[in-house]
Amino acid sequence: MNPGQMWKFHGNLNRIIEMDAAGVGANAIAGVFQDHNINISANDVRSMLKANKELTKKALPKAEAAKLIDQNDLGGFQPA
Repeated sequence: MNPGQMWKFHGNLNRIIEMDAAGVGANAIAGVFQDHNINISANDVRSMLKANKELTKKALPKAEAAKLIDQNDLGGFQPA
């Protein structure tokens, strides 16, 4: 993700969090994004809120991700 995409992602996540905190429902939140040609669903909104709650509790060490990538040789699709 490039820096511009990262700013947009975080900005949109902040808008979702703000609207949720104000009591706006997931369907209405998704609707306002759709009104602005950002194609997300109510389930996407709910998933983002759940993921945000979990992913802000603790950071996964970069070394753990690298270890898993190395162990699984995730270099692309490899037919059986």
